[in-house]
Amino acid sequence: MPVPPRPMNAQAPLPPLAPAAAPPRRWLAWLSAIAIGCALLLAGEALIARLSRDATDSARVEAEAAADVVHQVLLRRLEAVEVLHRLTQSWLVLRESGNDQGRSAIETELASTVNAGQFGFIQVAIIGRDGWMLWSSIPGSGAPVYLGDREHFQVHARGLRSLFISIPLVGRVSQRWTVQLTRPLLGPDAAFAGVAVVSMDLHDLSDALAEIQFRPQDSAMLLRGTMRAAHSRNPGAAIGTELPAEDPLRLAHPDQMTGSMLRATPEGQQSITAWRRVAGTPLTVAYIRDYAASQAGVANLALLVRLTAGAGAAMALMLVWVGLSRRGRAAARRAAEAAEIERSLAQAASRTYARRIGGLPGLIYGGDILPDGTFTLTHASESAERVIGWTAEQLLSLPDPHVLMEPEDASRQGDFYASVADQGEAQREFRVRRADGQWIWVRDSVRVVDRRADGSTEMVGYVADISDERAIQARLQNAGRLTTLGEMATGLAHELNQPLAVMSLAADNASRALQRRGAAALPDIQERLSRIGQQAQRARDIVDHLRVFGRSDEGEPEPIALSQAVQGAAVLTNGALHASGIDLAVELPGDLPLVMARLVPLEQAIVNLVMNARDAIDEHRRDGEGPGWIRIGATVQGRMVAMTIADSGGGIPDSHMERLFEPFFTTKAPGKGTGLGLPLVHAAMRAFGGSITAANGPDGAVMTLTFAIATPPATPPGLEA
Repeated sequence: MPVPPRPMNAQAPLPPLAPAAAPPRRWLAWLSAIAIGCALLLAGEALIARLSRDATDSARVEAEAAADVVHQVLLRRLEAVEVLHRLTQSWLVLRESGNDQGRSAIETELASTVNAGQFGFIQVAIIGRDGWMLWSSIPGSGAPVYLGDREHFQVHARGLRSLFISIPLVGRVSQRWTVQLTRPLLGPDAAFAGVAVVSMDLHDLSDALAEIQFRPQDSAMLLRGTMRAAHSRNPGAAIGTELPAEDPLRLAHPDQMTGSMLRATPEGQQSITAWRRVAGTPLTVAYIRDYAASQAGVANLALLVRLTAGAGAAMALMLVWVGLSRRGRAAARRAAEAAEIERSLAQAASRTYARRIGGLPGLIYGGDILPDGTFTLTHASESAERVIGWTAEQLLSLPDPHVLMEPEDASRQGDFYASVADQGEAQREFRVRRADGQWIWVRDSVRVVDRRADGSTEMVGYVADISDERAIQARLQNAGRLTTLGEMATGLAHELNQPLAVMSLAADNASRALQRRGAAALPDIQERLSRIGQQAQRARDIVDHLRVFGRSDEGEPEPIALSQAVQGAAVLTNGALHASGIDLAVELPGDLPLVMARLVPLEQAIVNLVMNARDAIDEHRRDGEGPGWIRIGATVQGRMVAMTIADSGGGIPDSHMERLFEPFFTTKAPGKGTGLGLPLVHAAMRAFGGSITAANGPDGAVMTLTFAIATPPATPPGLEA
């Protein structure tokens, strides 16, 4: 090999080193290249592990959100079941009193509710105390059917007075898979008089669960104990089967109301399962998120990362062979290629995610909550136009999206987002103006996903149109209002008898005075006739108020006077309070401003709270005499009005406070309470844009109802649809 010429002015070369000195330098370069390759492989594996954890966490959040939706669907159906049970109790009372017309009207209402298909019920049936079916909503089911051997009849015959939910079974009348939701029917002496049965169609419920699935590989199911009652993907094979003995869902602690886990399904599918127990029942809802699907993108990316890391290691070896001078440029080229791959994968994943989110029945949005409570909208799904009529681009271009809300709701945004940042999640219901000018009701469910070091909070929300649900809730409230009138019939009769008795006595006295004294008695007769007129007006006012209270009131909140609602509730409850020896005192300031509410639902809420106070006072005085009183007052607190209803009933146990507004939770004796009174009050106050809280005072319970003060409507800034 020729020797290259030596540059001019260069010094003479040093003597050559010993032959052993060169190999260590070459091996050091090779070892450096190998170390670089190993580092790339380890970094790739660490990145893959982090991506897998992130994908698992994201899938867990999605599964928990879907389980919450399934839980809400089931709660709506259970609320409808309770109303149907109360109507069947009224049917029994009318039947025993011989009121065929009223009984027929209730049968028509029961049949129309079932046949409408809104809640997926197959039938409503009434079983007599002897076990034979007395009536069914299924047309042509007049043949006698004996149901005394069914578990849901026997448990009530043995003394169970609360709600019972059967295991999945095939109905003898409907011949379809159902679960039977039953309550005992009680006679006048509170003795067992039969069983009210509502049959829920499990295939219809399975179809409803299928509509909630985020993706085809996922599934949702309903458990009754450890037995599957409904399944979104394979109801025919799943309904009525037990979970395997080794299934982790069977091992969940019974006191744990919610959770999520990594489990293998009976079909051998690895999944992330989120579950929610339905309070007060043996029911559990579960959403099964396919684990393999959640990791599919990670698996593809893992292959690319490993290939990239391997290529990097090979390139490092090549750089040693080519020379250290080119190593920097090669590393920069590899980094650029890896960044481009990650960017392409991120764009593809983003497009897939946006397409799936856009197909949901609700609007998903996200934003940031600053430390001062200010909210900034950062993104919205393409489904926005389908749900609320405004495109995602229009929403993001608004300086403040809350201009689409009622002014009263918009004014409370700061408090709401502060609550979200503090508690981690929250839910609210309000009205939104669509692009076509129509107002709709929506439910906004918000959850915190990240808390940053600067004090800000990242959140995600889900907005769903609940206008139809609000209409159904209004029908349930109307049925509950009529039931309340039936429960207070005795007290109302007493209220009407008082003016009638005074009128009868005044008429008799006037007649005797005229017979004895003739024309000289005319002044006294005129006074008695005036008294008769006053008492007749009193009776007319009671009857007129009953007619107003019984009417349907499904409108939106409007300015009303609290004194008007309190006076109306007093007319309906005076008889019951008088019979119990309880004094009702109303202490409302004369200058109290108008509040946002609806008159009839607010009267019903006050009647429920007053009657609850009456029952608590009666129970508290059972072992001894004591003063019985109820006080209603109100104060202005900033932009809100707080009305309190206090009583001398001894208060509410601390163990009951957290469950006070749960549906079906009651501490009253069997036959006296359904557990829906306070939940209906809570729902009504939420619909008004207010709230209700419970506390204990020195002598008893204090219920505080908070209302927004009515203000003149403001015109939102103009928007182009």
